[in-house]
Amino acid sequence: MIKIIQITDIHLVPPGTELRRLDPERRFRDCLEQIESEHNDARAVVISGDLADNGDRPSYELLRDILADYRLPPVYLTLGNHDRRTTFSRVFPGALDARTGAAQAQIDFGSQQGLVLDTWIEGEHAGRLCERRLDWLAERLRLDPRPALLFMHHAPLRVALKRIDQIPLLSDNELWETLAPFRERIRHMFFGHMHRNVSGSWRGIPFTVLSGTTHHGMLDFQTELIRDTILDPFYAVILVDDRDIVVHFNQVRLHWDAATRGPGPTNATKLEKSEILA
Repeated sequence: MIKIIQITDIHLVPPGTELRRLDPERRFRDCLEQIESEHNDARAVVISGDLADNGDRPSYELLRDILADYRLPPVYLTLGNHDRRTTFSRVFPGALDARTGAAQAQIDFGSQQGLVLDTWIEGEHAGRLCERRLDWLAERLRLDPRPALLFMHHAPLRVALKRIDQIPLLSDNELWETLAPFRERIRHMFFGHMHRNVSGSWRGIPFTVLSGTTHHGMLDFQTELIRDTILDPFYAVILVDDRDIVVHFNQVRLHWDAATRGPGPTNATKLEKSEILA
């Protein structure tokens, strides 16, 4: 069985600052410490956007430095509506696909493939996949016959939360036209952006939305703005075999106590830094 970790919406801010009375760095580190100890057997860690709250260089540099502190499976990064691709690329110069100029990647999971898509567009909180990025997706699906898992920030659907439904993936029809010829091989789609744990199906394709490591959105079908509440951070443990997919939402107790760790590497016994691939 393949294990994949999804993290999303870490919203890092420059060192020494806070976000909505939260410490995004501490919350992100709490997740990474547990992943390092308990899930080092995962095939990949996918961080699906909103890496920095304001798309600023100090926050991306902080992300780079944090990831270097942990012995993790290969890490794949993509962007969300709070990110800035140009600034991100200056800190992670190898993270953009040369053909599309976007933070997209194909992951080898053996009998499966993972496809990480970049839905960021300049000046918008909604998302869009341009023609180049959709062509990249179509080519990967055409050339590689393996079943696919898709990871991206924005979701191409509405969920009855008024503010979230104003800022979805706007190119939903274009995405469907790209995927439709390969529909039987699209096993699951994984999103962030909503700051809630949500699941369902989109045009018959199962999907999961992960809340993330910072603020959590309340279930409120009436209000035009997003109402936040503070919960401990979440990450997802995704288990995949040739028949089934299981997604566990793991809520990490803040300031996770090192005494509760099972066997596994600690900061004092790290052998190598994490490998950041996209």
